[in-house]
Amino acid sequence: MNYLGIDWGQKKIGLAIASGEMKIASPILTLSFHSFSEVVSKLKEIIEKEKIDVIVIGEPVSLSGGKKLAESYKSFVAELEGLGVKIEFEDERLSTRLAERLKREFRGAKKVSDDEIAAAAILQSYLDRLNSPLKIRGARGVI
Repeated sequence: MNYLGIDWGQKKIGLAIASGEMKIASPILTLSFHSFSEVVSKLKEIIEKEKIDVIVIGEPVSLSGGKKLAESYKSFVAELEGLGVKIEFEDERLSTRLAERLKREFRGAKKVSDDEIAAAAILQSYLDRLNSPLKIRGARGVI
C-alpha cells in the first residue's frame, strides 16, 4: 500500500508520502491554491503517479477532544471522497511534537516547508499507530 499524508490549511496544503514497504513518511510538496478544484486536480495526478491507496488527512481536534471542523475543511474532504481513494483521519494534536522533531532532522537537507513537515508528522503518526502491536481500547472502540 502507498499512502498520501495531507496537512490541510485554508491557503496551503502540505503533502507527504510513504510506501507500504518502508512505512516512513517523507515530505514532498506544499500546494498554495485559490480553489479546491486546483488542489483536487493536482492530488489526482499525485495519486495516479504514486499509486496511492490511502489518503491520511489531519483532523483538527481541540485539546479537549472536540472537533472544530470548518465548513471549508468539510468541503475539502467531500472533494477528496470523489477521488475514489480510501480516506483515513489522524488527530493533528498528536503530530505537533513529531513535526518539531522532523523539522530538526530535515534541517540542512532540501528546503522543506512547515506544511510538508506537518503532513509527514500526520502520516507518520498514522503509520506508527497501524504498526503498533499495542491496541488501545477507547470510547470509539479499538484505536
